[in-house]
Amino acid sequence: MVDHKKEREMQLMRMMLVAAQTVIIVNDVQETTVAGPLPISMDNPAQIFEGWGTSLAWFAEYVGMLEEAQQDLVADLIFDHDVGLGLEIVRYNIGASNTDPAAILSMRPGGAVPSLLLPNGTYNWALDYKQASVMFAARDRGALIFEAFANSPPWFMTISGDPSGNADGHKDNLAPENYDAFVDYLTEVVGYYRHEMNFTFRTVEPFNEPFSWNWHAGNDQEGCHYDPSTQDIILQKLAASLDEKELSPETGISASDEYQYEWAIDTFLQYGKTLDVISQINTHGYHVLGQQGIRNLAGNAGKRLWMSEYANGDFDYADIRSGLTLSTQILSDLKDGGVQGWVYWQAVENRDGGGSNWGLLQMPFGDNSPQDVPWPNVPIRFSKQYYTMMQYSKFIKNGWTILETDEDEWTLAAIYQNDDGSVQIAVVSTNTGLYDITVNWSFGTIALPVYMEVYRTSATENFAQLEYVLLSTDGLLQYDLPPDTITTFHVTLSSAPVAPPEAAPEAENDEL
Repeated sequence: MVDHKKEREMQLMRMMLVAAQTVIIVNDVQETTVAGPLPISMDNPAQIFEGWGTSLAWFAEYVGMLEEAQQDLVADLIFDHDVGLGLEIVRYNIGASNTDPAAILSMRPGGAVPSLLLPNGTYNWALDYKQASVMFAARDRGALIFEAFANSPPWFMTISGDPSGNADGHKDNLAPENYDAFVDYLTEVVGYYRHEMNFTFRTVEPFNEPFSWNWHAGNDQEGCHYDPSTQDIILQKLAASLDEKELSPETGISASDEYQYEWAIDTFLQYGKTLDVISQINTHGYHVLGQQGIRNLAGNAGKRLWMSEYANGDFDYADIRSGLTLSTQILSDLKDGGVQGWVYWQAVENRDGGGSNWGLLQMPFGDNSPQDVPWPNVPIRFSKQYYTMMQYSKFIKNGWTILETDEDEWTLAAIYQNDDGSVQIAVVSTNTGLYDITVNWSFGTIALPVYMEVYRTSATENFAQLEYVLLSTDGLLQYDLPPDTITTFHVTLSSAPVAPPEAAPEAENDEL
């Protein structure tokens, strides 16, 4: 969750990254080249990847009210491996908001995620049907890893009485006398899903950008500031509650979902022994500085590392520059940050959100009235970010190994060994420059020639399948990448040559 000031800051950073791409002049013709051949080999592993994902806040509050056929279509587009993105990580939002109509209308559409715990101490699990519907749809389509997180304590546990934050955004909003009650709420939700729904969250995260001072009363979304000392107390209590209710080790703790890498480092350096109760480090990716530092911290501590939230609203939804921005971020997070999981903020955004371009898909969320149930056949708009995400998520899956390709900052390579002994390789290369790039790769000596699939997203192409490329037995490949493109190469190396199948048709429309 970001504001426009931070968005402009990130846009400037991306412009600097693009400007850093090397351009040389040869015979008065400008072109960008990559030295090589760059080895694409299992001999150069970096990290085991756990998958791509999305948060359910806030879009599930609306998608979960759609008619079944429309819900299925949206779920297919996001989670299905054959027709959609095949996202495998889902972050479920433990709600904090009052169900009073006035309180709901004070929030952005979908932002008032209801607290399942009521002020009288009872639970109303039926309030959760919308998120639960989308989450189960994700599981049915192959999602593998589920995390529960809270943007705020329930409104009645806060100092301000507002789940948007304290009157002073620099101060904690969870009342100290409610520390135990908040932790109990988190573990009761996790326990309910475990015991009643046969559904296990691998991690639970009590915070969201806790160091930020943007969470203040009267804001239009849930949020809560926590000083590091408060975080320390909550995490210790959360670990004890998970143990007491016999929810660990199946459910561990992730933290602390700071806004940027450097803030995550600062927070963890103040945790001390509390780091021992955390199984996973989560950080948001809204600023790229500090990626190597958090990677070293996670590695030295033996913790998994996720980039657990990123999105951008740059440019128009159909502008390729929005896709290039997303791809540049992915490259930086996986190559420099070494993250094992990568999560987009929310896959579906409000189409009526003031002209912004957030979201992989866009739908009209309505005016946030409790009676404003979406109508049948709600139009879905596809952004360039959707097709850019597909360039990665369609091929690189849970269990794949990300390979070291430091010599080429614009290329991400990954490999996976199938049960039959064959090996899949996916290489995604991005050209954000003004001129063609010639990539030069070596896949090593292979037994027989094999055809590579090639897909591209550009200003005029949406995950378009191109002509197959024949990879000869020397394993060498050179390929020209046009400007402003994201191109994916996929191949399966086995003991037999592979004939090129018929090319898949390209999508003609950007809207359903």
